[in-house]
Amino acid sequence: MYILTSANANSNKFWEVEIDDAGQVKSRNGRVGTKGQSRVLGQGEALFNRKIREKEKKGYRKVDIVGTPAAANSGVSGSALVMAAEEQIGKGDPVVTELVRDLARINRHQILSASGGKMDLDLTTGIISTPVGVVTAQNLDQARKILEGFEKFVKKEDFDNPRFITPLEEYLMLVPQKVGHKRGWHREFITDMDTLTQQGALLDQLESSIDIAESRVRDAAKAEKEGLKEKPEAVFDVSMTISEDPKLRRRIEKFYNQSRSTRHVSHRLKPARIFEVSLGDMARNYEEDGAKVGGVMELWHGTRAHNLLSILKNGLIIPKGGGSINVTGRMFGNGIYFSDQSTKSLNYAYGYWDGGSRDNRCYMFLSDVAMGKAHHPTKTGPSVKPPAGYDSVYARGGKDIVMNNEMIVYRTSQANLKYLVEFE
Repeated sequence: MYILTSANANSNKFWEVEIDDAGQVKSRNGRVGTKGQSRVLGQGEALFNRKIREKEKKGYRKVDIVGTPAAANSGVSGSALVMAAEEQIGKGDPVVTELVRDLARINRHQILSASGGKMDLDLTTGIISTPVGVVTAQNLDQARKILEGFEKFVKKEDFDNPRFITPLEEYLMLVPQKVGHKRGWHREFITDMDTLTQQGALLDQLESSIDIAESRVRDAAKAEKEGLKEKPEAVFDVSMTISEDPKLRRRIEKFYNQSRSTRHVSHRLKPARIFEVSLGDMARNYEEDGAKVGGVMELWHGTRAHNLLSILKNGLIIPKGGGSINVTGRMFGNGIYFSDQSTKSLNYAYGYWDGGSRDNRCYMFLSDVAMGKAHHPTKTGPSVKPPAGYDSVYARGGKDIVMNNEMIVYRTSQANLKYLVEFE
């Protein structure tokens, strides 16, 4: 698979070439986001290699992909991520099963909305594809570095600067996406900080799909070789039940209301359903390692609804540098962020911070966090970390540069998710 993107030439083209076992060479080409045209070019490996050299001389760049857009529907996976989630999280509980279905639908809707239909989530696999397939982790790492450099041009609306256009072309050859057909589309692809943030979020979502896609390709190949049918994978090591305990509800509502603030736009939301959760690996790592740090605090962690299935599958992760752009959760470096101020965290779940639409039904986790010896920071920035001898960062609202309390740990084992609280 090859891509050629040029803003000046109004090009955003793909070219795919293959040679079968009989030596027949076929190609498919067109504008990114279309099916393109297919043709038979002739016979032989020499022809195959010559055509590749011709395209590379014209500036086409090879894109490494995991499978193809059609692969999700052609045997790459016989197991469905959503079906697995329903079976392995729901465990026959109709309330939890319906929640899983809702989260999957929300996830797909977010991908389509944020990308303007340029990317899609296949609910039968949980795999997010670019128009030419699932790109590799190496592509995403390079794309993140490029995306970081766009911010200064976006703030100045300096979209015709060659130092913006050339990296944008490079970015789209790493993470192919559909763009406008008219000349000047480079001015409309990333238009403001909101769309820049959304591109960062898309890279985060793509990253979570890569391991799923790669494992499904491997499993399909193994099953085909052994003549076996694929069996549903145990991808969710989660215990989740809806709570009917009135004492627990009163306690959580009290904890929520005691730090509820009218300064936060989400303050009108109220707790609805409460789910007790336990993530296998996360709970085990916390007990075996993180809890020994001590200084345990019960804290809120707010996240958008479209992230929940990924969290239930992988636990909380520490985002990589250069991940989602312009997200305030990076004020004190790459860690996992919590707060004891409920509506401060709820603002994240509500959609206030990331420039997206507001979610009038949203979710927060209530977690045990082993803070140990906490450092009170005197500065912000991506390089901020606890000094030697400290286990976490605790930025106190009104004292340490911030308006609201921020608690950050830098090892995933220092946090354990206990409850998922729904707000309406």
